[in-house]
Amino acid sequence: MDTLPETPEALLAQADSLRDRRRWAEAEQAYRAYLAERPHHAEIHVQLGHAVKEQGDAEGALGHYRRAAALAPDSFDPPLMMSHALRLLGRGKAAAAAIAQAVALVPLDPVVRRAAAVLRHRLEPPEDAPCTAPAPSPTGPPTQFAFDITDLLEYLREARTPTGIQRVQMGLLGAILAKPGEAPLLVAYDPGTWRWWHVEDAVFRRVLALARIGSSAADPAWRAATAQLCAAEHRPDAPIRPGATLTTLGNAWGVEDYFRGLRLLRARVPLRYVSFVHDCVPLAMPEHCLELTVRLYARWFAALSLHADAVLANSHATARDFCQFAAPLGRIPPVTVVPLAAQGLGPPAALAVALEAAEALPAPLPGEDFVLFLATLESRKNHLMVFRAWLTLLRRLGAAAPRLVCVGKPGWRAEAALALLDASPDLRRKVSILSDVSDLALAGLTARCLFTVYNSFHEGWGLPVSESLAAGKLCVVPAHSALLESGAPGAVFFPPQDEPALAEALHRLVTDPAHRSALEARIDRAAAARSWQDAAAEVSASLARPLPPIEAGAFPLGRRLALGTAGHVTPGKDGAWAERVRDGLAWWWAEPWGCWARDGVAALRLPTSAAPGTPLRVVLELRGPPGGLLLRLRLRGATPGPWRRLTLAENQRVTCVLQGEAAPDGLLVELDSGDGVALRDRAGRTVGVGVVAVMTCREEDIAARLAMLESAAP
Repeated sequence: MDTLPETPEALLAQADSLRDRRRWAEAEQAYRAYLAERPHHAEIHVQLGHAVKEQGDAEGALGHYRRAAALAPDSFDPPLMMSHALRLLGRGKAAAAAIAQAVALVPLDPVVRRAAAVLRHRLEPPEDAPCTAPAPSPTGPPTQFAFDITDLLEYLREARTPTGIQRVQMGLLGAILAKPGEAPLLVAYDPGTWRWWHVEDAVFRRVLALARIGSSAADPAWRAATAQLCAAEHRPDAPIRPGATLTTLGNAWGVEDYFRGLRLLRARVPLRYVSFVHDCVPLAMPEHCLELTVRLYARWFAALSLHADAVLANSHATARDFCQFAAPLGRIPPVTVVPLAAQGLGPPAALAVALEAAEALPAPLPGEDFVLFLATLESRKNHLMVFRAWLTLLRRLGAAAPRLVCVGKPGWRAEAALALLDASPDLRRKVSILSDVSDLALAGLTARCLFTVYNSFHEGWGLPVSESLAAGKLCVVPAHSALLESGAPGAVFFPPQDEPALAEALHRLVTDPAHRSALEARIDRAAAARSWQDAAAEVSASLARPLPPIEAGAFPLGRRLALGTAGHVTPGKDGAWAERVRDGLAWWWAEPWGCWARDGVAALRLPTSAAPGTPLRVVLELRGPPGGLLLRLRLRGATPGPWRRLTLAENQRVTCVLQGEAAPDGLLVELDSGDGVALRDRAGRTVGVGVVAVMTCREEDIAARLAMLESAAP
């Protein structure tokens, strides 16, 4: 920059232009020249701070932000920028204090609120008092019904046509919201801010209606509605009342840090937590799931045993699976079975619209006979066996064979089925695969088909079976798991994995219309077409019942607990407690080796079965972060112990022993990493000490202490 303009206005325009082109040194020069003329312009002191910070001088930037704050004490921007600079300088506590000033000025601003959430843990100093237990779950009638739809919102951000679990959630919640009386509260969890926010139910109803009638996620009306529905940053905190029952009707196992968010909520609001379990497929048949799915599900399932006050299951088969896999965990919440509902074809006017929607699909051809197979294209649904049976049918019937229309999103491990389809000219002529079919068009397909088929290795319920029978259409299904329940009103069962039996059942239904009509007449359509209102009423009745107190569980004495995720492919006590012991906000996510604490004070809560006053020891396996760390740590039990200091070199593994006496709720270990260190990973994390494992034992248990020390040896 050769010359500077003469007027302040021109100086400012030039400075802003240089800033926009990221020419920071020249922008700094121009901003300084402008401020020499207009020294009380607070906003430009902020801009000068940005220019200085972007050149690597966060300390210098901080001075300019402070000058702006002094000039404009009612503006939230200077303290917000001060907090950013202080974080870059590794001064987390001061950054938290600065952002608290911004929050006081604009408590509802989404940018400020998100920045404050990241630093909130630095504003909560540890108590200098004995360890106290969290409030127990309420046992009386609920004061409020709250429904967590976090996973449903994540799905609707990306897709419009729901699959099984989303259909169940939408059916149940639609019926619950339509019931007269006090509307339930819809909430969602934001892992980025550890915040539970209030979902607007009117917008949710609009999204439900749009999901029913269309399939395009690019539709402007759909995009506008879902953007409004999922806008967590513009919505207030969820007004959950003490004594409420919070229920998840979907799948929370894929939501990051879900149970820690639940524990943080419970620390403020005593509530009961109920989870709907749709199936245990990743545990029962992991070979048909992605490895990551199995690991996430196993860890979630194990932690569920320590967090849920009750469980809802969609079938007796799922309830049995849940109890079987939960038994080794030592704590089984009470389970209530709520069979799923199914929509029939509706009145003639609705059916006509559905048929018209189906006619617009690329398959089947107008007037063409076809059989419908509704299922995600994945190995568990065993399309391969159905394609082989269909190939047998084609070879027996030739051109007279009907078309097989498969409706489902692409899934995983379906390569063998798709390879057979690609290799067989006969199958390619007579098999069609459709994705993103709306509920309306699907109803039209169901009304037009000869019958349906639904093959699977294992099911929690089998919603397409219920919906087929509710529409008066036969469904050919294997006789196993929950399909025996969903298919009870009149499905055609065949022995599981018996391909010849499946081919024979298909052949007779195709070639013998009288036989097909006779079986259709025996369908108990009233039982199959159970309404979502009836299912929702059972859910509400179950949630309204007071629950007896359930033991919270105790951290096992004398057992080394690894906090890492490695090896957790089946649910076990270690996985459950590895999730449960991390207390408060000052933790990052678990990794295979263990878990990094954040800057500030992180806590491990260790509820034990030892009587109050029992002498106990806690053994910690710790890891030093990059560059090393000076750590303070202490044990709070019946009394708060003294703070100790420990120096950790980079990646150094240290075993540390703390002593104390059990409080009524056990022990609390506090790890103060101060301002921490920059990890310099892709997430830009500031970390404190790493915790590899923890063990607590009685003072006299020498064997447990020695075993822990030996396991920690390199």
